[in-house]
Amino acid sequence: MTPTPSPSEPADAPSVASATSAPPPQVTVLPLTGLGEVREGADLAVLLAGALAPLAPREGDVLCVSTKIVSKALGLRVSSEERDAAIERIAVRTVARRLHTRVVTSVVQIPSGPVMAAAGVDGSNAPDGPLLLPEDPDACARELREGLVARLGVSIGVVLTDTSSRIWRVGVSDIALGAAGVTSLEDLRGGVDADGRPLSVTVRNLADELAAAADLVKGKASGIPAALVRGVPGATGVDVPARELSRTGADDWFRRPSLESVWAALGLAPEQEPIARMSPEPAEERIARALEVAALPRPGAPPFLSRAAAVRDRSGSTHIVVERADASAAALADAATLAERVRTALGAESLGEELSQVPVLIVPDPEENPR
Repeated sequence: MTPTPSPSEPADAPSVASATSAPPPQVTVLPLTGLGEVREGADLAVLLAGALAPLAPREGDVLCVSTKIVSKALGLRVSSEERDAAIERIAVRTVARRLHTRVVTSVVQIPSGPVMAAAGVDGSNAPDGPLLLPEDPDACARELREGLVARLGVSIGVVLTDTSSRIWRVGVSDIALGAAGVTSLEDLRGGVDADGRPLSVTVRNLADELAAAADLVKGKASGIPAALVRGVPGATGVDVPARELSRTGADDWFRRPSLESVWAALGLAPEQEPIARMSPEPAEERIARALEVAALPRPGAPPFLSRAAAVRDRSGSTHIVVERADASAAALADAATLAERVRTALGAESLGEELSQVPVLIVPDPEENPR
């Protein structure tokens, strides 16, 4: 039954149903089963095409593949003893190092752009030894896609995925390390939102969203290293490599964590930087580290003649005593410089979890005025 227009409504006004937008897309995530353990030298295009056939791939589908099986097929293994040396060799730069129990984890930028813990070197689901990531995941995705399109006769996209954590977020999810035939970035700037307001900053990371969606049916414990994502509008409209997803250079707002940023500003070389723990650290440990950092002079500067130490008074409060070497003006300047470095290093330690106020006092050397 068609509703009768009210007297205030024109007869040709659109109905509520016709004025609304089209229904949202129905996204389907389909696991690829029966692949088995991938061995070095395996032809992934052949293996994956066989597993894809029962799913009847369509134009616009995106195959998300764990990068780990690409590494297995390429034989990118190292021994456990060589793991740390391999991470150091791979790293474009070290972002941070953190101690967990007795293991130091290096967070580094890898050649393809992303910043990852241990350079993405992983021993899970790797019975023959830790696996390295391919140096150029986009090239691997491109080669795999070409092989699949040739065998399937249908144009699909390919995303190579890996597990990663993100700043300000707890836990891990899959991200795109490599992509081919995929609109990895969907630029929505210049469009409007549901209320008609202009979009001026929104660039959607579609490749990471596809990777995370696929991981809902695969993952580390399932033995399913690939999934097909179907029904995402525009997923294969523009070919954007995954390398474009990493913020590097001048666009990197978080090039170093807060502690390391201050240490770098104080002039410490990477090899001089101490290693903070992943877990919360007691105040005494953080104060001791601040004193260690402050005592290291800038490159080219002479060692400090003054000494700094933490002293606890009868009330249990801690303060820092900087003892100058003698009564000369040079010694006073030396002590003042060290005191300011101590204050700066203490400030860095307070950025994550605030320290109680720690006064820094300059005092004469006890041997300067013997009684």
